[in-house]
Amino acid sequence: MGGIDRRALLTAGAAFTLTQLAPASAQSPPARLSTLLDGGFTLPATAAARRDPDEVRTALREAGLPTDTMRTVLNVTLLRRGPDVILIDCGGGRNFVPGTGKLQEALEAAGIAADAVTHVLFTHGHPDHLWGVLDDFDTPAFAKAKHYFPAAEWDYWFSEGIFRSLPEDRQSFAAGAQRMLKVIEPLTERFRPGAEVIPGVLAVDTAGHTPGHVAFQTMTEAGGALILGDALTHPVLSFRHPDWAGGFDADADRAGATRKALLARAVADKLTIVGYHLPNGGVGRVEAAGSAYRFVQG
Repeated sequence: MGGIDRRALLTAGAAFTLTQLAPASAQSPPARLSTLLDGGFTLPATAAARRDPDEVRTALREAGLPTDTMRTVLNVTLLRRGPDVILIDCGGGRNFVPGTGKLQEALEAAGIAADAVTHVLFTHGHPDHLWGVLDDFDTPAFAKAKHYFPAAEWDYWFSEGIFRSLPEDRQSFAAGAQRMLKVIEPLTERFRPGAEVIPGVLAVDTAGHTPGHVAFQTMTEAGGALILGDALTHPVLSFRHPDWAGGFDADADRAGATRKALLARAVADKLTIVGYHLPNGGVGRVEAAGSAYRFVQG
């Protein structure tokens, strides 16, 4: 690229995309935001970042976190606005890993029937975000809802050579995505970043974790909010070391640039953030901490 620094270019591009966002539709009232727990599972602590394991363990130890294993949770965002019941992502279902697939129980506990869900929006197609879209009978779990999926993400999972491009232990991600998406295709509309997917909910380009990953911007009763999906996944490393590639990031440079832009935007605009894998419901805000950032719960 003739001496142009690719990382700087990506960072500038991501920041431009975020700062150019228009406010959500003024005709849409603020939503009530909460999260529903789809369960969780345990991973090796060093899976949090693609770095030297000793470097990861040192960073975790300095933060007072375990260095052997980590517990990751699945926070499905629930937005309620007038008659609309909106889910952002829908968990891993019962066929992902043990400990997940609890979204239907969480909805019941909240007094919400599956048939009452009006919209399901997806950040990306990884199994812990998508596979809960089908029920135990392999039919749509939210059959009366309109579904919305990022167009670039759809194209990625159906691209030629997708299986060859993935490590063997993740080829099931593609097989599962294709199976789920084919079933829900009649219910699904595809969208591109920058679109107001439904009134008051704007799609934000946050590619990097996957090629078509998006976040969603909306107005809640507490102010502006960004529902991040997997753009920020670890409560310490994603904030202190945003340039470190996450364990499941497809494009390390782009994911890092996206994280930096999101963190700067969240601080500047005092936004609520919702992280799919952040602890205790995943809702909080971002504070500057020297040259980096920190996640503040609640």
